[in-house]
Amino acid sequence: MSRVSSSYNGGLRWPRYGPVPLTRCPECPRLEALVRLRCKRSEHGNYGREFVKCESKPQAGKIRPLRGDVLKQCRFFMWMDDYIVKLQSDGMMKG
Repeated sequence: MSRVSSSYNGGLRWPRYGPVPLTRCPECPRLEALVRLRCKRSEHGNYGREFVKCESKPQAGKIRPLRGDVLKQCRFFMWMDDYIVKLQSDGMMKG
């Protein structure tokens, strides 16, 4: 996969990925799919790097089925390159 990017991030150019299936969050019971975003911060050389995260917000009055506690905001995060490896290992994408 080529490393092509129009944004400079301290000498590194992060790959731009084409269509990638977005799954449900593996760490919370919500039904919403993960959200695909691009890093806009320059610290640590990650400017322009893509990632997925769960954007679930706290839901007052909703109870987590198996644990019985109130659903809190989910903080799941994964860099896109790691997410693609996970999808490939789960058989959801070809490598």
